[in-house]
Amino acid sequence: MKRSEWGKYEKIINKGTMNVIVFASIIIIIAILVTGISNYVMVRNALTEKLQKEDLVYILKSISAQVDGRIDRAKETSLLIADSPEILQWFKAGETDKQYEAMFIKQMTDIAKTLDYTIFFANKKTGHYWTNSDLLTDTLSKDDPADRWFFDSIASAQKITLNIDHNNELNQTNLWVNTLMGDSHNPAGVAGVGVDLQDISTEFSHYKIGDKSNLWLVDTKGKISISEDIEQSGGKLSDFLPKDVYDKIMRDTAQSSDKPMVVSYYDKNKPVDLIFQKLKSCDWVLVFQINRSETLGVLNSIMISTLVTIAVVLVFLLLVFYLVSARIADPYKSAIQLNLELEKEISERTAEISDQNSKIMESLYYAKTIQESILPGPEIWQRVLVDKFVLWRPRDIVGGDFYWLKEIEQGFILVVGDCTGHGVPGALMTMAVNSILNNIVVENDVISPVLIIKELNRQLKEALNKEKGDDSTDDGLEAGICSYDNSGKLLFAGAKINLYLSSADLMTRYDGFRSGIGYIKSTFSAEFWDVELKVKRGDRFYLTTDGYLDQNGGLSDYSLGKSKFNEIIAQSVSMSMIEQGAYFEKELADYMGQAPQRDDITVVGFEIIFDTEKENLNDTSSTFKGVT
Repeated sequence: MKRSEWGKYEKIINKGTMNVIVFASIIIIIAILVTGISNYVMVRNALTEKLQKEDLVYILKSISAQVDGRIDRAKETSLLIADSPEILQWFKAGETDKQYEAMFIKQMTDIAKTLDYTIFFANKKTGHYWTNSDLLTDTLSKDDPADRWFFDSIASAQKITLNIDHNNELNQTNLWVNTLMGDSHNPAGVAGVGVDLQDISTEFSHYKIGDKSNLWLVDTKGKISISEDIEQSGGKLSDFLPKDVYDKIMRDTAQSSDKPMVVSYYDKNKPVDLIFQKLKSCDWVLVFQINRSETLGVLNSIMISTLVTIAVVLVFLLLVFYLVSARIADPYKSAIQLNLELEKEISERTAEISDQNSKIMESLYYAKTIQESILPGPEIWQRVLVDKFVLWRPRDIVGGDFYWLKEIEQGFILVVGDCTGHGVPGALMTMAVNSILNNIVVENDVISPVLIIKELNRQLKEALNKEKGDDSTDDGLEAGICSYDNSGKLLFAGAKINLYLSSADLMTRYDGFRSGIGYIKSTFSAEFWDVELKVKRGDRFYLTTDGYLDQNGGLSDYSLGKSKFNEIIAQSVSMSMIEQGAYFEKELADYMGQAPQRDDITVVGFEIIFDTEKENLNDTSSTFKGVT
């Protein structure tokens, strides 16, 4: 390399090294920032979704299960004592039996001690109000506002009603379960239990997350019955929530089932998550509210720690990158020099490869010329089978498909074959098969398609040394053979290639034998015989290799198939054979679209022209290439 040329590259390298360092540093910073921000957003969204769908639901279901359990047990106990036959009888008798009174008091106090409930009874007939602590406590009066609960319960005719009584002075919240004794429409009185719910209020605080979350038990009128904040108990839920959120809670719980529902809203520009659920045991609603910043606080701490760590790592990476880049500069200069030398050598080798490739392509096109030379020429078609079309399209420059036509004394023999492989290997097989066919038909005068196939199977195995049994070189072919006798009789036999006949608007397919020819395991049973057809004026015959049938395309990229092949024949049977051949090629091109050709393709269609028609057809018929 010239010195001046190397000096130019050296200056570029020195300047480029610094540019690379600066550029790489910027890329690293951007990559870290983008990664960090995207990870933060994804984690934040995941935590928010987990909070709304799992954590809040779990908290609400846990506390609602406790409240429901407490209320259900109180209801069961209340129903048990309210429907006691002995107590009902005693109340209806006006409590005159003093002996049973002692038993009644003992039963009431025992239940209260066992279940830790306050037990009460109120007699409609006498107005007496009994409790387990003070026994006969009071005589109820309609004129006393404090006794209204008793007369309201009697008038409601509801078997069970619930009341919550909150005493701010004593810091107590009691649930009273009022149960009508006996017949709800004519009760003997009201009995029930009182349950201290203050321990539930205490448990509410255990479920709090942070300092700004709230857990409320609200009645149907929006009154807060229980809260972990004593000052909020007895207040209104609407005082602590936006109006639209409060209205949604009251509306949805009045209409829907007891499934948890989540609401998100902003309070003073800060996101708040709220979940509410109607209790199963009654119409009260459990509401849990939490500021999202409380749950994402740990994420903010992680983010700060991560940013500090990223900053330290970034400084370290930039330092290391600078040192490494500086060290790489000298080897890079050597690499540039070596690269220039390699480019020169590659250029020389490329020219050599191009020359060799050109010679290979010339050989392939010459091989194509040789392969086409063994195919039937226009002269034999004109003599033997004037009205025909041939579509022959190798997938590569040369291929494994071929067609063979031989004029015999009685008429002609037509073969359409598909040899194993594509390209050069397939083309070599066609040359071998062509030679064997000439030997069988011309030298041995065999005209039966079945006998030709069997003899071709035998001779091809011998030619390819199949007696060795080497599966790695198991080559062969598929073929369809038609043998026509000038008397109007056509014989057909196929090996995995079928014959299609269009006669008087009726399509018929004659299937070939299921075995190929020349393969190690190829055998043809005694049941394999020629199909004999009597040719009528206007009959058209078609032979095709699987390349046409298996070509993929169409909207679903499926193989063209036999049904579509039949359709193409039916749609074009009224055309001349030349026009029909062009139609076959057009339909194939339209179906393929942009899909590549999968296999070698050969289709031969022909119509037997009787002697009285040949002279007129010879004047108008011609052979076209491409269809060939």
